[in-house]
Amino acid sequence: MDWVHHIATDEAGYGPTLGPLVITATLWSAPRQYPPEVWYPHLAPEITVTPLKRAKAASENSACSERADSAQSRVERRRPVWIADSKKVYRGSSGWHNLEKAALAILGQLFQFPCDWKNLVRQLDPAARPWLHTVPWLATFDQDLPMTCEPGEIAAATQCLSDGLARNDFRLEQIRVQFLPAVRFNQLLERFGKKSDLLSRLTLELARQLAPEVGQAHVWSDKHGGRDHYALHLDHVFPGNDIRVLQESREISEYEIMEPQRHIRFCFRAKAESYFIVAASSIVSKYLREVAMCAFNEYWRRLKPDLRPTAGYPEDAQRFLTEISSLLEKFGIPTTVVRRLK
Repeated sequence: MDWVHHIATDEAGYGPTLGPLVITATLWSAPRQYPPEVWYPHLAPEITVTPLKRAKAASENSACSERADSAQSRVERRRPVWIADSKKVYRGSSGWHNLEKAALAILGQLFQFPCDWKNLVRQLDPAARPWLHTVPWLATFDQDLPMTCEPGEIAAATQCLSDGLARNDFRLEQIRVQFLPAVRFNQLLERFGKKSDLLSRLTLELARQLAPEVGQAHVWSDKHGGRDHYALHLDHVFPGNDIRVLQESREISEYEIMEPQRHIRFCFRAKAESYFIVAASSIVSKYLREVAMCAFNEYWRRLKPDLRPTAGYPEDAQRFLTEISSLLEKFGIPTTVVRRLK
C-alpha cells in the first residue's frame, strides 16, 4: 500500500495576555487515496464534526466543576466523539466535558490514562520541564487526568477513535508540543521580535522534528496571524534546501521541498481546522492550555479567595492583573512571569 505522512499543526492561546501559548503537531499516516479533507466521512460514525446533543444539561463548563453522574456517563459512552475546531467544542455548558473527552481520546492513542498532567506535558515537550517546576502555579499543581470525565468514558472514547482510525488504515504516530508559559514566551519573543514570527518558527520546528527522513510528507496548518508568506521561515528551519513557492494568497499558501530521499509539501490555509487532523491538534492545544489556566486561577484564588477567574484575554487580563498587583509585590513575582509582553 502507498502511504503518505501528514503533519497537522495548530495552537491555542495566541491572542490572550495570560496563560500559556500551546502549539501542537501531530504525525499521521494514511493511504495515499485519503487526503485529510476526506477523513471525516470515513471516520463516521465513531467521529462527528457536528455538535452532540446531550441527554441532559450538566455544569461542565470549567475544569474545576463537578464530575458528571454515573448514569450520564453510561449514556456518553455510547456516543461518537466530537472532534472539530476546539473553539467550537469548548463552547457552551458542556464545553469542558466535550473538550476533555476529545483531547484524551486523541492523546489516548499514544498515552495511558489516568496520568499526571505535568508528566504528560514533559513527555510532549521535554523543554518545558524547567518551567513546570519554577512557575509557581505550575509547580504547585498536582492533577491527574481526566479531571472531570469518568475514566471509563475516556477509555470508551479512546477505543471509539481507535476503531475509526484502524478501519481506514489511518494511524496517529506521534504528538509533539511547544508549551510556552508567559516567562518562556517572553524570552523567545526577545529572540524572534514579533509574535507572529515566534508562532511560525516554532510551528515549523515541530514539523521538522516530526518529518520522516524518507518518503512523502504533507504539513497542514492554519494561517499564522494573517501571514501569507512563509518561505523565509521555511528557509530558517530547513536550511540548505530549495524552497519552491507554489502559491501565496489570502486563502492558501503552499510550498514544497524536494530532497533526494523525501518530498515535503506545506499548506497554510484559512480555517484549516475543517480538516480532522488539524482539528485534533487544535483540541490537544486547547485542552493543555485550559488545564494550565485552571492551575493559574486556582493558585491566585487560594491567595485571594474573592478573585474572579480569568480566561486570560486582554481586557479581562488587565482587570485580573490589577487585582493581584499587591500579591505580585508581596511574593516578589515579576510581571513577566505572569503576563506576556505581546
